[in-house]
Amino acid sequence: MNGERGQGRWFRRSVLGLLIAGVLTGHLLVPVVHQVPHDLFIRLYYLPIALGGVWFGLWGGLGTAGLITLLYLPHILFVDHGNLTFGYLLEIPVFLGVGLLTGLIVERQAQYRRGLEAQAETLARSHRELQEQTRLLLEKETQLRRADRLSALGQLSAGLAHEIRNPLGAIKGAVEILEEDYPAGHPKAEFYAIILKEVKRLNDVVTNFLNFARPVAPHFAPVDVREVLTGLEGLISGQARAYRVQIFTSFHVGPARVMVDEALLKQAFLNIALNALEAMPDGGDLAISTRLADPATAGILDAEPRQEWVEAIFDDTGCGILEEHLGRVFDPFFTTKKDGTGLGLAITYRIIENHRGIIRVMSQPGKGTTFVITLPLEGAMQT
Repeated sequence: MNGERGQGRWFRRSVLGLLIAGVLTGHLLVPVVHQVPHDLFIRLYYLPIALGGVWFGLWGGLGTAGLITLLYLPHILFVDHGNLTFGYLLEIPVFLGVGLLTGLIVERQAQYRRGLEAQAETLARSHRELQEQTRLLLEKETQLRRADRLSALGQLSAGLAHEIRNPLGAIKGAVEILEEDYPAGHPKAEFYAIILKEVKRLNDVVTNFLNFARPVAPHFAPVDVREVLTGLEGLISGQARAYRVQIFTSFHVGPARVMVDEALLKQAFLNIALNALEAMPDGGDLAISTRLADPATAGILDAEPRQEWVEAIFDDTGCGILEEHLGRVFDPFFTTKKDGTGLGLAITYRIIENHRGIIRVMSQPGKGTTFVITLPLEGAMQT
């Protein structure tokens, strides 16, 4: 860019030089006695003066006018022009005036243009800041709505724990006693097994409520994300076979240690993996991988310049998530499953958030879903 600009300046200077030389030659070769063509060449001096001002600003206009004056003046002084000499001398201040005026106009125009460009840049920067502030406000609003729901859930869970768990315990104990009267294979034994299964499911629902409303304080320790995911693969391998789902893993080479509560992180990963398996009831593929993350592409706008991040990616080929549901998948109680509680991904979101991480979801209905969990590497949590 600078080279092209320099070439342009030299080209304009060459054009000015040739133009001045051409006008000067014509002026000197035309005798004074031929007044009309002689005066015409004098008027042609204004063309390079104007061009010098337009192309090079104030100093370009004055410089061109000064150069022409130096070339023009000897001819006026040493060639007899009769009673027209004084009139020709008056052309000199006009030369300088035209160069000054043209240069000033161009300088003012350039200054005005720079002012407009500065204002445009200021407006663009303000627009970007406004967009960022709007995004942050929307995020805060979402967090406040989620906090309101958590507050209501906290009050609800206290009552649920007492009003539901105690009767469930009594029902479970009574059924276990009655079950002893019927050996395995008896028609009524099947109904007792159904009751016990449903009691356990209700107890799990209450436990999820309590865990979500009153999360355990994390105990941070350095953990390799790849080791957590390797252990997770063993946990879900049996269920994956039942769903006819193949699991593929691909881990990056490099730093992967994060400061986390290993049990909570494993729970978050497990929730996502189980969701992926349930989204592929007719079989499919689940790819689990890791990579180092770029804060700009991961949406981490306030990251430290030298802070590094690692990402865990869960990519399935399941049924996908409808676009209108994508913004609600992490909301408490939101679920598209017939018997779901809507707390699994909400708990996952809270766990990742408490570890200063980010969780994102991308999905195409009928093609699959990708969850990306971004966590700061060891050392970043201490800053």
